[in-house]
Amino acid sequence: MSKCKEAERLLFKYNTLLLSLPKRSMPRRTKENELRLTKKISEEPAYIEIKQITEAINKLNSDQREVLLAKYMSRRKLTNIEVYMSIGWSESHYYRLKKSALEGLLMAYEAEQLVFI
Repeated sequence: MSKCKEAERLLFKYNTLLLSLPKRSMPRRTKENELRLTKKISEEPAYIEIKQITEAINKLNSDQREVLLAKYMSRRKLTNIEVYMSIGWSESHYYRLKKSALEGLLMAYEAEQLVFI
């Protein structure tokens, strides 16, 4: 499986795991487009994974985070065209950035897993 597909699966899993959180514990976006967990979450495996993925997303640069948050974590499912048009980037720039963001997310997530071992 390609790194990008694996990262997309990780983001879909993240969104699914977030459904198990109470609304008050959902990650919030900061001004810098980082995600911040608002409440201390328990040490259950699902919550640990949420924290790991959140930390991995926050390790990306702001443009990469913006792409991932807009594409994979918005309330409404957006197409790639809607995302790059709303951000104001060219199509080629968007796809290059999306690919680097997905690959970077996967590497950061794998590094986060090593920290929790």
